[in-house]
Amino acid sequence: MLTIKSFVQALNTFHWKTDYKQFCQILHMDEGQYSLEKYKQFENLCKALNEFDIDSLAELVEAGSIADRK
Repeated sequence: MLTIKSFVQALNTFHWKTDYKQFCQILHMDEGQYSLEKYKQFENLCKALNEFDIDSLAELVEAGSIADRK
């Protein structure tokens, strides 16, 4: 669970402290329609992750990991 919590917190921190231009710099993207769409997807990812509690996310990841091993 700690790993999931750290993952979500790290994404939220990055989202809170950076902007579109920095997003492009980190991912080595030129500013434009494609990178703007990716930035919007990143914002949606952060929002969606925050709609789940950490325990639920951890359970989903664990279930997916178990299913992947079968």
